[in-house]
Amino acid sequence: MREYPDRPIIGAGILVIDNGKVLLIKRGNDPNKGLWSIPGGMVRLGESPEEAAIREFKEETGLDAIIEDLLGVFNVVIRDDKGKIKYHYVVIDYLGKVIGGMLKPGSDVLDAKWFEINELSKIQTSATLKKAIELVMKIRNENKK
Repeated sequence: MREYPDRPIIGAGILVIDNGKVLLIKRGNDPNKGLWSIPGGMVRLGESPEEAAIREFKEETGLDAIIEDLLGVFNVVIRDDKGKIKYHYVVIDYLGKVIGGMLKPGSDVLDAKWFEINELSKIQTSATLKKAIELVMKIRNENKK
Protein backbone atom coordinates (compact mmCIF):
# COMPACT_ATOMS: atom_id res chain seq x y z
CA MET A 1 0.00 0.00 0.00
CA ARG A 2 1.71 3.18 -1.19
CA GLU A 3 -0.76 5.74 0.17
CA TYR A 4 -0.82 6.16 3.94
CA PRO A 5 1.72 3.42 4.60
CA ASP A 6 2.49 2.09 8.08
CA ARG A 7 6.24 2.22 7.31
CA PRO A 8 8.54 3.76 4.70
CA ILE A 9 8.74 2.11 1.28
CA ILE A 10 12.20 1.54 -0.21
CA GLY A 11 12.83 2.81 -3.72
CA ALA A 12 15.90 2.80 -5.97
CA GLY A 13 16.86 4.66 -9.12
CA ILE A 14 19.70 5.44 -11.47
CA LEU A 15 20.75 8.93 -12.50
CA VAL A 16 22.59 8.97 -15.81
CA ILE A 17 24.47 12.08 -16.87
CA ASP A 18 26.29 11.84 -20.20
CA ASN A 19 28.00 14.71 -22.05
CA GLY A 20 26.13 17.35 -20.05
CA LYS A 21 22.75 15.65 -20.55
CA VAL A 22 20.63 13.89 -17.97
CA LEU A 23 18.10 11.12 -18.70
CA LEU A 24 14.76 11.65 -16.98
CA ILE A 25 11.30 10.11 -16.96
CA LYS A 26 7.99 11.93 -16.58
CA ARG A 27 6.13 10.16 -13.80
CA GLY A 28 2.82 8.59 -14.75
CA ASN A 29 1.65 7.85 -11.21
CA ASP A 30 1.47 9.58 -7.85
CA PRO A 31 3.35 10.78 -6.01
CA ASN A 32 4.75 13.47 -8.29
CA LYS A 33 2.62 12.47 -11.28
CA GLY A 34 3.56 14.61 -14.28
CA LEU A 35 6.94 15.67 -12.85
CA TRP A 36 10.29 14.80 -14.41
CA SER A 37 12.31 12.49 -12.20
CA ILE A 38 15.14 9.96 -11.96
CA PRO A 39 14.14 6.59 -13.45
CA GLY A 40 13.44 4.19 -10.61
CA GLY A 41 10.86 2.46 -8.47
CA MET A 42 10.15 0.08 -5.62
CA VAL A 43 12.51 -2.57 -4.33
CA ARG A 44 10.76 -5.95 -4.47
CA LEU A 45 10.94 -8.54 -1.70
CA GLY A 46 14.24 -10.46 -2.00
CA GLU A 47 15.72 -7.94 -4.43
CA SER A 48 18.73 -5.75 -3.67
CA PRO A 49 18.42 -1.99 -4.20
CA GLU A 50 20.96 -2.27 -7.04
CA GLU A 51 18.93 -4.99 -8.78
CA ALA A 52 15.76 -2.93 -8.36
CA ALA A 53 17.41 0.20 -9.76
CA ILE A 54 18.66 -1.64 -12.87
CA ARG A 55 15.30 -3.38 -13.42
CA GLU A 56 13.24 -0.22 -12.95
CA PHE A 57 15.59 1.79 -15.19
CA LYS A 58 15.05 -0.75 -17.99
CA GLU A 59 11.27 -0.88 -17.43
CA GLU A 60 10.91 2.91 -17.49
CA THR A 61 13.36 3.84 -20.26
CA GLY A 62 13.90 0.73 -22.41
CA LEU A 63 17.63 1.14 -21.80
CA ASP A 64 20.14 -1.12 -20.07
CA ALA A 65 22.34 0.50 -17.45
CA ILE A 66 25.12 -0.31 -15.06
CA ILE A 67 25.68 1.24 -11.68
CA GLU A 68 28.93 3.14 -11.23
CA ASP A 69 28.53 4.63 -7.75
CA LEU A 70 26.12 5.42 -4.94
CA LEU A 71 24.72 8.92 -5.34
CA GLY A 72 22.80 9.21 -2.09
CA VAL A 73 19.90 8.15 0.10
CA PHE A 74 16.90 10.47 0.13
CA ASN A 75 14.01 10.56 2.59
CA VAL A 76 10.80 11.61 0.82
CA VAL A 77 7.79 12.41 3.02
CA ILE A 78 4.63 13.86 1.47
CA ARG A 79 1.78 14.91 3.74
CA ASP A 80 -1.88 15.43 2.91
CA ASP A 81 -3.88 18.61 3.63
CA LYS A 82 -4.43 17.50 7.23
CA GLY A 83 -0.73 16.87 7.83
CA LYS A 84 -1.00 13.08 7.81
CA ILE A 85 1.76 11.21 5.98
CA LYS A 86 0.37 10.18 2.59
CA TYR A 87 3.64 8.87 1.13
CA HIS A 88 6.95 7.98 2.74
CA TYR A 89 9.83 6.66 0.65
CA VAL A 90 13.47 6.06 1.40
CA VAL A 91 15.06 6.30 -2.05
CA ILE A 92 18.52 4.98 -2.82
CA ASP A 93 19.82 6.65 -5.97
CA TYR A 94 22.88 5.56 -7.91
CA LEU A 95 24.97 7.16 -10.62
CA GLY A 96 25.01 4.97 -13.69
CA LYS A 97 25.81 4.60 -17.35
CA VAL A 98 23.69 3.44 -20.30
CA ILE A 99 25.16 0.33 -21.95
CA GLY A 100 22.48 -0.59 -24.48
CA GLY A 101 18.84 -0.66 -25.53
CA MET A 102 16.61 1.89 -27.23
CA LEU A 103 15.00 4.84 -25.46
CA LYS A 104 11.28 4.06 -25.16
CA PRO A 105 9.05 5.18 -22.28
CA GLY A 106 7.64 2.32 -20.21
CA SER A 107 3.95 1.76 -19.54
CA ASP A 108 4.01 3.49 -16.15
CA VAL A 109 5.74 6.69 -17.34
CA LEU A 110 4.44 9.49 -19.55
CA ASP A 111 7.76 10.16 -21.29
CA ALA A 112 11.51 9.51 -21.18
CA LYS A 113 13.92 12.10 -22.52
CA TRP A 114 17.47 13.47 -22.39
CA PHE A 115 17.77 17.05 -21.09
CA GLU A 116 20.69 19.46 -21.03
CA ILE A 117 21.53 20.09 -17.38
CA ASN A 118 20.97 23.83 -17.86
CA GLU A 119 17.39 23.08 -19.10
CA LEU A 120 16.32 21.55 -15.78
CA SER A 121 15.29 24.91 -14.32
CA LYS A 122 12.72 25.23 -17.14
CA ILE A 123 10.87 21.95 -16.43
CA GLN A 124 8.84 20.70 -13.48
CA THR A 125 10.96 18.23 -11.54
CA SER A 126 10.68 16.25 -8.32
CA ALA A 127 12.38 17.63 -5.22
CA THR A 128 14.59 14.52 -5.09
CA LEU A 129 15.91 15.22 -8.60
CA LYS A 130 16.90 18.75 -7.63
CA LYS A 131 18.76 17.45 -4.56
CA ALA A 132 20.47 14.72 -6.61
CA ILE A 133 21.66 17.12 -9.33
CA GLU A 134 22.97 19.55 -6.69
CA LEU A 135 24.86 16.66 -5.07
CA VAL A 136 26.38 15.56 -8.40
CA MET A 137 27.49 19.10 -9.22
CA LYS A 138 29.01 19.51 -5.75
CA ILE A 139 30.93 16.23 -6.10
CA ARG A 140 32.16 17.19 -9.57
CA ASN A 141 33.30 20.62 -8.39
CA GLU A 142 35.17 19.09 -5.44
CA ASN A 143 36.86 16.56 -7.75
CA LYS A 144 38.15 19.41 -9.94
CA LYS A 145 40.01 20.97 -7.00
